[in-house]
Amino acid sequence: MEIPITPFLAKLILCLNPFHRMLVMCKGYNEDYENFTELVWQDDKNLDFYDKVTYPEFQLWLH
Repeated sequence: MEIPITPFLAKLILCLNPFHRMLVMCKGYNEDYENFTELVWQDDKNLDFYDKVTYPEFQLWLH
């Protein structure tokens, strides 16, 4: 299931996701504007979530 989410919600879920059942995905990561890439809090906590040009879209994936 893919659910579009706001940058604020993406950052909040990524930070508070202790069981890792939800994946926060980002389009534009590493300049990949065709595919979504999974974000990991430890690696991406300093990402500029509000830069809509570089990171135009976030989704929540449930597995």
